[in-house]
Amino acid sequence: MQGLFAQRQTTSPFTRYGYGDLFSNSTAYNQAMGGIGVGQQTKTQINFLNPAHQSSVQKETFLFNVALGANIRHAKEEDVSATFSSVGLESFSMAFPIIPDRWGCAVGLLPFNSVGYSMNYKDSLAEYTYTGDGGINQVALSTGLRIFKGLSLGVHTAFVFGTTDYTGENSFTDNSSFHARKRLEYKTKGFLWNVGLQYNWEITDGKTITAGTTFRSEQSFSYKQTEYFGSFFTNGVLEYQKDTATLTNSESDTDIPLEIAFGLGYKFDNHYSFGIDAGLQNWEGISCYGTTDSNLKQTKYLKLGGEWIPDYRSSKFYKKMPIRVGFHYSDLPIIFTYNNEYAQAKEFGFTLGSRIQSKQTRNNLSFAADFGVRGNSSLAKSLQETYLQIKLNITLQEVWFTKRKIN
Repeated sequence: MQGLFAQRQTTSPFTRYGYGDLFSNSTAYNQAMGGIGVGQQTKTQINFLNPAHQSSVQKETFLFNVALGANIRHAKEEDVSATFSSVGLESFSMAFPIIPDRWGCAVGLLPFNSVGYSMNYKDSLAEYTYTGDGGINQVALSTGLRIFKGLSLGVHTAFVFGTTDYTGENSFTDNSSFHARKRLEYKTKGFLWNVGLQYNWEITDGKTITAGTTFRSEQSFSYKQTEYFGSFFTNGVLEYQKDTATLTNSESDTDIPLEIAFGLGYKFDNHYSFGIDAGLQNWEGISCYGTTDSNLKQTKYLKLGGEWIPDYRSSKFYKKMPIRVGFHYSDLPIIFTYNNEYAQAKEFGFTLGSRIQSKQTRNNLSFAADFGVRGNSSLAKSLQETYLQIKLNITLQEVWFTKRKIN
């Protein structure tokens, strides 16, 4: 199954659980190194993983970033398997200084989550089809201020909005019978915020250690649920509606879990850097569109990665190309059950990427590949998935805000 979206969506059976896939908003730069970024400070990168990073946006610099993404996924459950893919634009963002070397800002249109799946099975009476489609976007404002030497404080705020549809359909084997379809539409909107800190310690010339942390409290968005019930019949080619009933419920709230993350990074000049991020999300008591799953507990994640540039002073572009590698591991807020046995789904992956930079300008193309698996093979008949995600970032770096001098 293939899809082309104005904003890339994940196509995966795992997205039928909870909110589907929650995006971390890592760029290709971050993703190539396992997704690290909480403890990273780079003047020529846009980083939404820790808002305190925005204080380091380079003087007189304007950054504009367009991200494209693609993924290929192969899912298997018992003897049934399928391959899914999607490709499209992922985000737009820009960053610039407000007070040089002290206060910076980044804004962007970013994905928050994605739902995309289609499943069906048959028995002697009918074929049953279940689909999910849509997601939530965010218009984000991220700003960071250097409070005093080395220490920065940041705040990320966003307006979130989007529509997600879930459809169930029963098509009876007797074509003379009326078939049934039910669709649930969730229109979501609200505000999201989190805060971050970074401390940048310059050990010696060119050698720095950066420590960072971010915090997001448990929050809620409002949503309006609309239910559509209908019956139809088909002649094998065309579909004819018989009747449709619509029921709109009053608005309610859906929850987003508390999240805490920590990061530590080390950088040596423009030669190499590496880092580690760790964090947790508390899904206990979280209500997702009116449903609370008592099996959901805390989830945790770990990310490791680094970058090595063979010779950043070389005139040969391939010697200035960085080599970026990483690893990530996380729990998923999904509990599989089989024969009274329980197992939590896991995800881990390996990442690789680099950057191609223009000789005449600072503009560049960064790319990352993430190969990973999802599921828990310790439990029989549970859903397993392998995937390849590719992310491309086109970054334009211009010099702005300079005063012209006349000799």
